[in-house]
Amino acid sequence: MPSFVRKILIFITGYAWLLLLAGPGLIALSVYSGWKADGDHAYAARESLESVSGTVTQASEVTVKRKRRSTKKYYEISVQPEATGAEARKLRIDHSTPQQLVGNLIDEKITALVDKSDNDLVYEVVAEGTQVISYDTSKQRMQAEAASSAKSFSGAGTWIFAIFLTLIGAAGVWSNRKLRAAQDAYLAAA
Repeated sequence: MPSFVRKILIFITGYAWLLLLAGPGLIALSVYSGWKADGDHAYAARESLESVSGTVTQASEVTVKRKRRSTKKYYEISVQPEATGAEARKLRIDHSTPQQLVGNLIDEKITALVDKSDNDLVYEVVAEGTQVISYDTSKQRMQAEAASSAKSFSGAGTWIFAIFLTLIGAAGVWSNRKLRAAQDAYLAAA
């Protein structure tokens, strides 16, 4: 084999370790999404949520465009706490909530349970003693989203592809070592 071809193959197979890591990474993603969908890992416990009280000053629909043509929509409400000088908090409400319901919250005094660790996502809203968005509905929606994500990652095709990536990566690392040894022997003989 000519030396320049060997150098090109050494360069190409030098990145085989990425495939060797991608296979187990894909398997780990599949296992994690399945774990999250099982049990109560998809949502925050009611006890860990923060309570926010105040008057809703505005509501808007937000669209976030991401790469690969995916968009995420949600509603955002601004809640002005009753304490003087306190800064208004922006809370996120899932887009599956009816738009009219979110619009009716403007100028209402509410108490909301939010997950501070998840961009102030609203789990429950109580306005004038009436439950507008229930915790149980939010919990069921999040479990359904986690189950859908787990279903997309847990198929046999994902596992076969991950094993294939691992095998290709291992073969690439092995051939890279052999090519480097042959190149060193070639240089030592010259």
